Parts: sequence; C-alpha cells; structure tokens
Amino acid sequence: MSPRPTPGAAPPLPPEERYRPLSWRRRLLIVLLAVATAVAVVATLLDPPGGVKRPPRAAPADTARCAEGQSVGCVGGKAEVIVTAPAAAAASR
Repeated sequence: MSPRPTPGAAPPLPPEERYRPLSWRRRLLIVLLAVATAVAVVATLLDPPGGVKRPPRAAPADTARCAEGQSVGCVGGKAEVIVTAPAAAAASR
C-alpha cells in the first residue's frame, strides 16, 4: 500500500527531476571560471585597454635666479605675506 499524500502538498517529483548534486568536474569548472573572471576584472581595472595616450610632460622652463638687487619675479625672491599684528592676535585669545 502506498502512503497517502498530505492534502495541499505538492505531488512527489519523478526521479529524473529530483535534485542531483554537482559533480566534482562541474564544481571545478565553476571555480575556474570565477577565478578567471576575477583576474580579468582586476587586470582591466589596473591597466584599461585603449586608455588615453597622453604626451609626456614638457620640462618646466628654467626660471632665472635673482639678479643683484632683484627680489620679485625670480627664484629666491621674497613673497608678500599678510600677517595680523601681534597685539591683535594676543587679544583675540
């Protein structure tokens, strides 16, 4: 005598439609594809194909040193700096 199905339950599946675990070859294939995809994504992020080829930067023009008595517009010249008076800085504390 076969067991009676529970009312409202799904009918049992035929043997060919039941769950079968993946074989070790299929698992290995899935793992290898996942690793290859990860390597391809990382390689593409690090070195994008067809990236913009920029020309090498030109060397900056050599700025002349300060001549005798010159203090503005040359290497080693003085820069204008705005500083508050020492009394005002002490009073604000």
